[in-house]
Amino acid sequence: MGRRWWRISVAAMVLAIAGYLLLATGQWLEMSWSLVNTVLPTTAIVVAARGLPRNARAAWYLLALGEFANGTAVVPNVIIYDVLGSDAYPSVADAFYLLFYPAVLTSIALMIRRWPPQLIQPALLDAATITAGISVLAWVYAIEPALRDPDYTRFGQLVRVAYIVGDLLLIFLALILVRSGGVTGAGRARWSLAPPWLATGLIVFLAGDLFWLIVGDNPMPGWVSRGTDAVYFAAFVILAYAVRYATATDEQRAGAVPRPPGIPLMITLLLALLMAPVVLVLQMSQGAFRHGWAIATGSTIMSVLVVTRLTVLLRYVERQNEQVRDLARRDELTGLPNRRAWTDELPRVLEQARQSGRPVSVCMVDLDHFKAFNDTYGHQAGDRLLKEAAAAWLGQVRRSDILARYGGEEFIVLLPDTDLDAACAIMQRLRQVTPAGQTFSAGAASWDLSETSEELIARADVALYEAKHTGRDRVVATSGAHP
Repeated sequence: MGRRWWRISVAAMVLAIAGYLLLATGQWLEMSWSLVNTVLPTTAIVVAARGLPRNARAAWYLLALGEFANGTAVVPNVIIYDVLGSDAYPSVADAFYLLFYPAVLTSIALMIRRWPPQLIQPALLDAATITAGISVLAWVYAIEPALRDPDYTRFGQLVRVAYIVGDLLLIFLALILVRSGGVTGAGRARWSLAPPWLATGLIVFLAGDLFWLIVGDNPMPGWVSRGTDAVYFAAFVILAYAVRYATATDEQRAGAVPRPPGIPLMITLLLALLMAPVVLVLQMSQGAFRHGWAIATGSTIMSVLVVTRLTVLLRYVERQNEQVRDLARRDELTGLPNRRAWTDELPRVLEQARQSGRPVSVCMVDLDHFKAFNDTYGHQAGDRLLKEAAAAWLGQVRRSDILARYGGEEFIVLLPDTDLDAACAIMQRLRQVTPAGQTFSAGAASWDLSETSEELIARADVALYEAKHTGRDRVVATSGAHP
C-alpha cells in the first residue's frame, strides 16, 4: 500500500476516535462508534497484509483477529449488562476481551521467529528478566489478592487473574520488540520499522489496562470511560500502522547487529532485580511477611536469567574480539593476511623448522610496472588487479603456505618444508596465472637455520631487487649470506 493510502486510512481512524469522544452519547451510539473504531484498523491490517509474502501474512491476520475480538466485545457487554440487566461475572464478553492476549502473543511470536538468533536471544533474556521482576509485584499486589477476593467465585477469580497474566505477557512482548531494535543504520531508521510501532501499540494498550486495574469496580464519569476506550482505539491504530513496515523489517533484520547493553537497559535490569528485595523489606517493615515463596521464586528465576544473559554477553564479546583480531590481521582489499599476520607467523614456522631440520623458504613478489598500470587504467582497475592476482596465486599454493600482502603491489610467500628449488618452481606457477597479462618479479631465499627472520626477509628482498634490475618478469634465487 502506498503512502497516500496510509494517510487516508490513518486520518479516517483518527476521525473515528474523535467521533467516539464527541458524538457517542448513549449505549447504542457508543457501541456503534466502538465497532467503527474496531473495524477500521482491523480492515487496514487485513488489506495491507495481503501484499506481504504468503508466509508472513498469518502473523498479521492473528493480530487483526485479536483487535477485532477485543473491540467487538462491546456488543455482548452491552447486551448482557445494559439490555438484560445481568450482573454476572465473568460473561461471554470476557472471552472476547481475553482472546486479544493469545492472538497477539502468537502473532508476534510468528514475526520474531524469522529474525536472526543473535538478535532475539539477548532480547528474550532481557525481557524475561524485567518481566520476572514485575511479576513479583503483580503477584503480591494484584494476583494473590484477586485469588483471595471473596466477592467473586473461583472462576471469576481466575478470569481476573487471566487479565493480569495477559498484561504481563504484553509487557514481555513489548520489551522484546523494544530490545530487538538494534539494526544497522541510523537511530531514526529504527523507528521506521514495524517492531517499535508494535511495541508502542502494546504499551498504549497496557496503559488502558493499568487504568482499569487501578480503578477496579469504582464508578466513574462517562467521559472518563470514553477516554479510556479511546486509549484502546489508539492502540489499535498504532498496531495497524505497524504492518506498513513489515517487509522492511524482515529485510533489515536479516543483517541486523544487536546493540550492546546500554546504561538505560542496565538500570532497568537493576530495578527489576531489586523488586523482590524491596517487596521483602516493605513486608518486613509492616510486620506481615506473607509472600516468601513468591519472592524466593522470583529472585531465583531472575538470578538464573541474569547469569544466562551474562554468559551470552561474554560469548558475544569473544566473537567481537575474534572478528577485530581477524580484521587487524587481514588485508582489507585482497582478503589475504597482512604484513603483521605474516610477520607473526614467520618465527613460529622457523622454530618448527629448527626442531625438525626441514627447509623453509621465503619469496618476495612485486607486480611489474604497477604504477604505469594505475596511471593507464585508473586506481580502481589497479585494485581489481591486486584482488584478482591474490585470488589466482592463492589457488597455486598449498594450504600450509602463507601468502600475504606486504604493502602496495608487493606480496610475500612463506613456504614451510620447501627448499630453494621447489620455492622457485612454485613462483613459476604463480607467474603463469597472473591475470590481465601482467608479470611480476620475485626473489626467493631459503633459511640457513641460523639467521634471524629479518635477515631472511632481507635476503629475499635483495633477490627481488636483482630480479627487477635484470629485466623483470623473472624469479631470482639467492643462497648466499645475508646482507
